[in-house]
This record gives sequence, structure tokens and C-alpha cells, in this order.
Amino acid sequence: MEKFFNRRKKNRKYIERAQNVRDLIKKTTEKNGGHLASNLGVVELSIALHEVFDSSRDRIVFDVSHQCYAHKILTDRRDRFSTLRQTGGISGFTSPRESPHDVFFCGHAGTALSSASGIAVARDQLHQDYHVIAVLGDASLTNGLTFEALNNIGKTRLIVVLNDNGYAIARNVGFIAHYLNGIMRSNIYNRIKGFFEYGLRKLPLGHSFIHLLSRVKRMIKAFLLPSSLFECYGLRYIGPIDGHNVMDLVDALNFCKREKRSVFLHIKTKKGYGDPDAENSPEKAHGIAFDRQFSNGYSQIFGQTLCDLAEKNPRIVAITAAMARGTGLGLFQQKFPERFFDVGIAEGHAITFAAGLAKAGLLPVCAIYSTFLQRAFDNIFHDIALQNLPIIIAIDRAGLCPQDGPTHHGLFDIAFLRSIPNLIIMQPKDGDELRKMLEAAIHFHGPCCIRYPRNARGPMDGHCAAIELGRSEIIQRGKDICLIALGGMVFVAVAVAKKLPHRSITVINARFAKPLDEVMFAACARDHKKIYILEDHVQMGGFGSAVAEFFVQKHIAVDLHIFAWPNCFIPHASNDEDLEKMFHLTADDIATSIASDLGEEK
Repeated sequence: MEKFFNRRKKNRKYIERAQNVRDLIKKTTEKNGGHLASNLGVVELSIALHEVFDSSRDRIVFDVSHQCYAHKILTDRRDRFSTLRQTGGISGFTSPRESPHDVFFCGHAGTALSSASGIAVARDQLHQDYHVIAVLGDASLTNGLTFEALNNIGKTRLIVVLNDNGYAIARNVGFIAHYLNGIMRSNIYNRIKGFFEYGLRKLPLGHSFIHLLSRVKRMIKAFLLPSSLFECYGLRYIGPIDGHNVMDLVDALNFCKREKRSVFLHIKTKKGYGDPDAENSPEKAHGIAFDRQFSNGYSQIFGQTLCDLAEKNPRIVAITAAMARGTGLGLFQQKFPERFFDVGIAEGHAITFAAGLAKAGLLPVCAIYSTFLQRAFDNIFHDIALQNLPIIIAIDRAGLCPQDGPTHHGLFDIAFLRSIPNLIIMQPKDGDELRKMLEAAIHFHGPCCIRYPRNARGPMDGHCAAIELGRSEIIQRGKDICLIALGGMVFVAVAVAKKLPHRSITVINARFAKPLDEVMFAACARDHKKIYILEDHVQMGGFGSAVAEFFVQKHIAVDLHIFAWPNCFIPHASNDEDLEKMFHLTADDIATSIASDLGEEK
């Protein structure tokens, strides 16, 4: 009896602690933005993990890590949690630079199992003794890297915790989601489980036997259900168990801790748990800053324009990798459900799937964030460009993602794409130009990438000429110096020109990072003393590098300067402006630098 009351007392403490953590997460994300629903759903799991394991010694590896807020609060960052995702504050993802309790700097899905198994093998090779725990979201199981890791775990001693909430950002799709739901929906299993639990509670001191129920459940499932998919990979499968009951989680994790082989613990949670709004709309509450800002950003313009084009062209189909809402394809999904494909968190598959669609006569438009498109480089190279297939890749979030930081900044896509033959790369200066680029891309005979950031500038009145392949646009004419800008940096270039009133300045909207407007740029070199490139991309390998290579190849002597992001991982910050000031890329900074280069004060 004393053991029963102690257990109830401990459970109340866990519930109180969970509520305190949940309140702090809600309070901070309401102020700073961030990943709300995913973090509310793992509060109890985080408490249980830190109750059973010592994160200063044991290695807890989070997949994606956008569910690590409770982990941060429970370790050494509670007092700094109010600075989450702010300039100089703590990261919204795990960061080893920030704390020894964070193992990997991770913001992409599917990496936890590979990295955790590597840590576990190194532990064994070095004859060390600690536990390695990989915490997966169920959406990670749509990612090929996870299955590559499963195939190679072998006899490694590893604990895999599957947080099954039915969602990535949007609701999960595909066989794995169906399989996990099937485990939960087994009528015979659920009826027998309920019967045993009810019977135990009716017995004298029955509550003392509740912890035995997990063993009973495993026995029932072993008899009634086929072998678990995960057991086929050599892991011992346990679950599913309630992911919002800390006591049950602690019991299960302690069992896993004692096992001498790899264990797969399947827990069932609710995304947004503890907040009615987040529970009812987990996709909307995934990143709560999304709806507070940029409601008329490029993603929405892209989505609406694609719907307009699809009305006229039945060959157009749309593909997303679990980001229908984030990429603006939600409206397309509603209007053309049979022509919309969500492949889950599988960017490589999305691209090669698009290649198959194009090969068979359709016109695929594949919308993927810049930072995630990195994962599909080989698919673009081998499956699209090599065959010169007519596919449009809409590269969303190309540019800064300030609060998410280095794992999400879209500052590298031109560099890794422009070396690929047959590929066209465009970037609009404003929403009107994005519409025209989409209309034009449909008629280009080959693969075309259109990159754009989250927030749309403009429109720039009086400047939206028809799109011609490889042709730029003159915004204003001058004689002294020339500013060639790509995308939204055209607005910065115009602002810079106004800050140098004593100079006659030409401003060019490049429009294309590939192919370059060689005729225009050669004329600019001939007619101006100096040329300055402005781009929202890293300097190494970017648009400015392409222009410099062109001048070298054509033996054109020119005084060329490039304003772009340095070749480093840009940190997170509260907003774009803080980072632009930090790296001297504001209009004032650029104007001052140009004035100094010209030997005058601004």
C-alpha cells in the first residue's frame, strides 16, 4: 500500500512539472515564435528521459530537434529560455556549442538513427559504457536515411524511441503511417487490453499490478499480431504505450535501459498536447510565427499562381515533401486533390518521382525549401538534368530564415545547382515577377528552378517586363557605376543608389543566375568604371561568382565587387535586419562601402 501511495505522489509531481514546462514553452513561443505543437507533445517524454538517463553522460539524439524545448528547460537553459530564437539567445534546435547536453546540431529529419548508431558503435569500439537514445518523430520513418540506418544497426546496443503523433508538419502519409495506425487500431488487441486493465483495477491492491500490464500487452500482441516491422531489423519492439503518462514512460525506459540488445519503444502522443488550439490544429500550430507574419509572402503568391495556371493546363501537377501549407500548396491540394502529391519527408524521392511524371508526359512543379533541397542534389543531377526533363522546382525560403538559424538558412542553393548542366535558375525581385516567372517556366524546355525567400518585397511599380530566357531588366540607367542585383536585393540596390546622390548609377535586375545575361553584363563592364553585385546568397559559388567567371572567360577587364553572405554558417537571430547589420549587408553599409571604394564619404 505504501508503494502505491508513493507512486501516486510521484505521479502528481510529474504532472505538475509537465504543466510548468508546458506553460513556459507556451509563454515563450507566444512571444518569440517557434515550434509549439511538436514541443507540447513531448513534454512527458522529455521528463521521463531525464528521469531515467543522465544527459551529461548518456547521449540523447533528437531527430530534427524541433521538439527539444522541454529538453533545454530540463537541462541547463531554463533561465535563458526566454531568449529562444532571438539574437544572442539560445537556438530553437539542439546545439552542442550551446550545451554539453546537446549531442548534435540538427534541424533536418531522418538523421538521428544514423548518428546515434555511429555513437553507439564508437562507444563499443572504445570500451566505454553509456546509453545512446535516438528520439524519432514518426515522420522520420518516411525518410530513406532512417531505413538505411535501420538496415545497418545489427547488434549495436541502442534505444530507439518513436514519438508517434501522426504528423510531420502536416498529417503523415504513406505506408508507414498506415502501418503504425494499424497497430493502434487492432480491435482484438484493444478489447483484450481493456479487459485486463479493467480486471486488474478491480482486484484488491490492483493498482499495484498496473505496471505489470506492459508485459501482459507484449504477450497479447506477440500472440495476436504478426511480427513487428522493426523486429525484422533486429530491434526488440515494445509498445505502443501512452506517451503522456510519465510513470508508464519511466517504467518502459527503465526496461529498455536494462536490455542488452537494441530496443524500439513505440509511444503514442498527441501533437500540441495540453493546448486545445494546438491539439485541434497541430499543423497550424507547428510553427506559430508563420501565421503572424508573411500572410502575403512568396509562398502564397506561388500557390495562388500555380492554381491559376493549373486551371488552364491539365498537365500541371504539384509535389511537396510534407510541406503543403508551408510552401503555399494548401490551396492547390484543395482544388486539385488528384493532381497533388505529398510524399512525406523524402525530398530525394520527390524529385525522382517528379522525373517519372515528366517522362510520362505531365508537367510537375515540385515545391521544396532551399535548405531541404540540399538533400536531393543527386536526384536533380542524375534523374532530372541528365535527361533535360521539363520540371519546375520552386525553391522556397531561399535566403535568410533568421530565427531557425544555420540549419535552415537558404544561402547555398545557387552554388550547388549552377554547376549542373541544363538547369535554369531564376529569382524574382517581387511577387509580380514571380507570377511571370512561373508562367514563363512552363514554356521552357527543360528543368527550371525559381528561388525566392519567405517574405515578398514590393511590388516595384513600373518594372515587370515579360520574362525572356537569360535576359535581365534595367531598373535605372547611369554612367558612373553599375549595381547588378538578384531577387529582392534589387530593392536594396535602388536604396543604395539613393544614398549616393552625387553618382550616376545604373541598377540592373539580373533575374537569372543561370544562364547569365552575357550581352547586358559585357555592356555594363564596357560603360561603367565599377560593377557591384548584390545577392542574398553566400559569396562562394553564388551569382556574383558566376558573373566574375564570365568576365574572366571572356577576358573582360572590370573592377568588380560582390556584396553577399560570407562562406560560413550564419547564426540565428530575431530578424533579418539584425543579421544584415551583423554582416554589414544593409543598404547603409553597402552605400558606405561603395563610397569608400570610390574614395569619397557617403
